Amino acid sequence: MTKKNYTLSSLIIMAVIVLAACTSGGRSIPSEVPLVRTEEPVATIESRETEDSMETGEFIETEESMEMEAPAKGLACTVSLWHSLMENEMESLKEVAAAFQEMNPNVEFDFLYTPNSDIKSKFESAAAIGGGPSILIGSAEWGPAFYDALLVHDVSEFASDELLATINPAALGVVQYSDALVGLPLKLKGVLMFRNASLVPEAPTTFDELVEMAQAATSADVVGAYLEYGLFFSASHLHALGGALMDSDGNPTFNDEKGVEWVEMLKRFNEAGPVENNTDNDVNLFLEGRSGILIDGLWNAAHLAEAIGSENLVIDPWPSNMSGYVQTDNIYLNANLESYNLECSWAFMEYLLSPEGQMLFSDPDLAGNVPAIVGLKITEPIQQQAMTAFAGGIAFPVIPEMGAYWGPVNDALLAVVEEGADPAEALQTAHDAVVAAVAEIRVE
Repeated sequence: MTKKNYTLSSLIIMAVIVLAACTSGGRSIPSEVPLVRTEEPVATIESRETEDSMETGEFIETEESMEMEAPAKGLACTVSLWHSLMENEMESLKEVAAAFQEMNPNVEFDFLYTPNSDIKSKFESAAAIGGGPSILIGSAEWGPAFYDALLVHDVSEFASDELLATINPAALGVVQYSDALVGLPLKLKGVLMFRNASLVPEAPTTFDELVEMAQAATSADVVGAYLEYGLFFSASHLHALGGALMDSDGNPTFNDEKGVEWVEMLKRFNEAGPVENNTDNDVNLFLEGRSGILIDGLWNAAHLAEAIGSENLVIDPWPSNMSGYVQTDNIYLNANLESYNLECSWAFMEYLLSPEGQMLFSDPDLAGNVPAIVGLKITEPIQQQAMTAFAGGIAFPVIPEMGAYWGPVNDALLAVVEEGADPAEALQTAHDAVVAAVAEIRVE
């Protein structure tokens, strides 16, 4: 996915979030790879592609499993799970389920694939009338609306402090909403700093060092850095400086001294080389091997490695006073679950976040995910480097109010960087526009 298309997608998704919030009283990265369901089940795991149960709004579990007596020993239920996973991710999921079944032989699985464009509305329709799957895997952007509509459990009721301590802090922040945990993160994605080690041999540890290294690498045909300052790619630097774009309720907090410091730093990006605001020029030059440092999304990592050679591509930890947004795909627990089905489904959901489950999902021959938990030793270098960099990341806001920020704040950045506007005045203008837009979102 290109950066420009990603920005457009983010605006569309945020508009959908606003509408969902209104009816119930970021933003994920769409894949360019077709979503393919695997056909062959593993052990007692059933994979299906029919939509009959979704149309009726009934649980996937059999009637017997829904009414089972308390098991004499161990867990016993059928865990139904809806997803839009790609084929390689589905293989990882089936391996995790098989490993869980080795410990819990009386647990069965029923996996149902439906396209990403349909799964959210299907789940909402089914869960609203008491049905739906035990577990849903889907976009983090859906969580607040699901929770407000009472469709998913607040899993803070079940999650131990020990489990929560293993999760990447920014990823945990993505699933925190209205004093609840609306789900758990399955994998990490988001904004990173890439480096072509053949042009810039060492990782910068400060912004000043980045500028110095970029200038040293610049020649007639090569720029040492080509930095992106569009809001999605730069807002997290404000947090790294000690400020914040908004508070937990979505009210703007960027119009202060830290905000001015942030914008002043973005103005200095051109000391390292050319700058961009939501275009692909920086990505294209990096792909040509003519740019040393790039700020972009994890979704482009494979493409970048193929273009410049995997031996040359490095994801660096963020220099001090810089950071990137961390996004997630989430695991949701249906609010209609009760008794043994709730206990059993939560146990599997928890296992998905275990070191064993996360290692299976990180297998580069299968899903190749960046784990949502900390401390795992990943053998694939780019995955390990991304996991390290995400440890210094910032939670991407998935609340409806985020939609009020894209236009006004990015316009302020453009005015300062491209037109030389006064940072404090530009931020004040953006603040006033955001306050008005947030008020409109809340009235709707």
